[in-house]
Amino acid sequence: MAYFADHQREKSDLCSSPKPDHAAYYAARANEYDISVGYGTPRVEADLAPLKASLRAALAGHDVLEIACGTGYWTLNVAQTANSIVAADADPTSIALARERLASIATVRCIVDDAYKLENIDGPFSAAFSMFWWSHMPKSKIRDFLNTLHARLVPGARVIFVDQLNYSHGERRHFDSEGNLIEERRLLAGGEFEIVKNFPTEAELAHVLAEFAQELDYSTCPEGRWWMMSYRTV
Repeated sequence: MAYFADHQREKSDLCSSPKPDHAAYYAARANEYDISVGYGTPRVEADLAPLKASLRAALAGHDVLEIACGTGYWTLNVAQTANSIVAADADPTSIALARERLASIATVRCIVDDAYKLENIDGPFSAAFSMFWWSHMPKSKIRDFLNTLHARLVPGARVIFVDQLNYSHGERRHFDSEGNLIEERRLLAGGEFEIVKNFPTEAELAHVLAEFAQELDYSTCPEGRWWMMSYRTV
């Protein structure tokens, strides 16, 4: 399966690293993102169909906050059943593409906002979701992120995170001093970046969420490519 990957040499070692520049990486990658992951191709769409159906069912009728919406691919899917969606991303280029994709859907609003601050979002929302974002959070920022996110949600809100299981296409990897896995990425258009790319286990997710969540439900797809953690806020 070619999506969620950049084709590079594989190397894992333990060392310190310069601070990854996620903002620069996603700004540079925005215009090629959908192509690089294979969105819209028959094979990828067939593989993602069960996951997309699960999200539509889980978020049906909710007022939803989406974190790190990117180009709006998953927003468009959830908008089919959600009552409303506020889709946020820190990258203006990605938000511009998302607005273009979602222009005809009156129930969706796309805004530029930092996931760790959410200064432009009030709420409250009855649900939240984020696709392939958790793995990019440095471990030291997860607790503050959850506090910020949950402050915009009603008690008992449904929250869903989906991300990759540990799968390598030959990326160069190493660990920083905090224990975050750092992965080197090469864009289709050229240019190399380093990003955080962690792969938490079910037990690690449950430990982090213990004080924030109830009714935790962890699952993986049959192909072993991604995990989903669904819960309700306390």
